[in-house]
Amino acid sequence: MKNLLSRYIIMIDSLSKLSGSILSMLIFLMIFIVNYEVVARYFFNSPTSWSLEAATMTFGTYMIGGGAYAVISKAHVNMDIFYSKWSPRTMAIVDICTYPLVAFFFSVMCWKAFAYGIESFQIREHASSVWSPPLYQWKIVVAAGLILLWLQLLSDFLRNLLLIVTGEERL
Repeated sequence: MKNLLSRYIIMIDSLSKLSGSILSMLIFLMIFIVNYEVVARYFFNSPTSWSLEAATMTFGTYMIGGGAYAVISKAHVNMDIFYSKWSPRTMAIVDICTYPLVAFFFSVMCWKAFAYGIESFQIREHASSVWSPPLYQWKIVVAAGLILLWLQLLSDFLRNLLLIVTGEERL
């Protein structure tokens, strides 16, 4: 059983690291878009109608997709007043006790985001702006990012469960 759980943890962690590495490249696309707008606007007096939306969509994908990578990297904020003074096993017990609430919250978020993305895809939703880009692929990206985040939270739950049962801290 331990080997099976360890394989799931490694697989999910690898997916989170891979998606984080790939999505981190989007920051360069966003920098290009913003720089293009600055040059077009201030040097050629020819502002674009698409750059703000494109930069926002790119950054949104970067942020929502990077959630799983942030979890595996321990980049989120913790309240360390008590937590940092506890043993790893006590931390794992507390994390497991809070997991049902977190899992419920993210399950509802995934479900709603997926339904919202499918509905947007079915009607081929576009933004109500001059540029009018399609929105459905971005809404599906939100659902995919939340699913990646949910999977990484499941990986952390399994890691904590193994720590409690076996006493081993890392895989």
